[in-house]
Amino acid sequence: MCLCLVTMIAAMAAGRLAGQSVERLQVRADSLLREWRRASALADMVDSLKHGRAAGGTDTISVGALRIVATPSPARLREAAARAWPVIDSLYGSEAQQLAQRPYLIAPYDPDTTSPKPMLRGAIQVPWDKDVASLAMLLLTNVPIGRPDRALQNWLGGSVLPIIHPLQARAAVYVQLVTAPSQAARSCFLGVIGDCRNALALSESPDPLQQWYPSTGERRALVFRSFAEYFGYSDHGAHKSGLQQCGAGSDAACTELLRSLPPGALPRPLTYDARAALVQVALRLGGRAAYHRLVATPGEPIADRLAGAAGVSGDSLVSLWRSEILAARPAPVTLPPWGPWAALGWTAVFAVCALRSSRWRAS
Repeated sequence: MCLCLVTMIAAMAAGRLAGQSVERLQVRADSLLREWRRASALADMVDSLKHGRAAGGTDTISVGALRIVATPSPARLREAAARAWPVIDSLYGSEAQQLAQRPYLIAPYDPDTTSPKPMLRGAIQVPWDKDVASLAMLLLTNVPIGRPDRALQNWLGGSVLPIIHPLQARAAVYVQLVTAPSQAARSCFLGVIGDCRNALALSESPDPLQQWYPSTGERRALVFRSFAEYFGYSDHGAHKSGLQQCGAGSDAACTELLRSLPPGALPRPLTYDARAALVQVALRLGGRAAYHRLVATPGEPIADRLAGAAGVSGDSLVSLWRSEILAARPAPVTLPPWGPWAALGWTAVFAVCALRSSRWRAS
């Protein structure tokens, strides 16, 4: 009896340790992958600079820690960098100093010539006559900051980048909260912070389908709005029967179809814009070291990492995010007083034109 008990305890301990070892190994693997990518990027940069110098030289533009290595041209890159740097610095804080060692590679070209474009390996090619605003946007959407760990990228749906038009982005998230076919999103709109966490995919759950789309109607709507074509034609129509049963009202069929999706294919209630807005709030609250804190703890849950970056509790962070989203409610479209009369007038004009057409005349 004692031997069996000892064996059972040892097995449980071994399983727990094995699970922890796998987690530690995964974190270590992610860290090594980031270092490899960084070394590879630096090697490519050195190689590109050598080729650039051999082909006729390069210019280096410095604004703050931002560096641009570009082939000679009249492009207004320095002015664009002066616009982009304050935005980049405010987002990444102390981590923005990485850019001193991770320059942009840009190869402007003359759009009005058929001459070969300047070659700079790995460089962004852009017409040299682009205006400053367009060049600044190019810099903001291609910040060569080190990639975050896989867990953060998977949750966010991409890299942490500046939001170019924050007010419009928050307004779009407002519309999502109102229209998303998810009870979690609608409850978040009504003020249930726990459901905001669910809609933002912050609450870890072994069953995200049930967490994000708990009702029969939501699951049926998701099948037909997002995956009707996929289930109708994938695997040579193997899911057609299930699709028909789902349409006829079988929740079991709808659920089975959604559970058959490839890993990661189940859409989250809210899009990248919503999660990116949450990250921006956290980084703004946390000050210049916020981004560093966010990426320094890859093994922790995303909700804890965001709260740690912001320096506030997770619920406080999500509540502030929700307040900012609601404050960005799109302005309703209002017609001028003469609008209805103009519409009636045009309707009358079209009606008269239609009646005068020979198609409507008696022969």
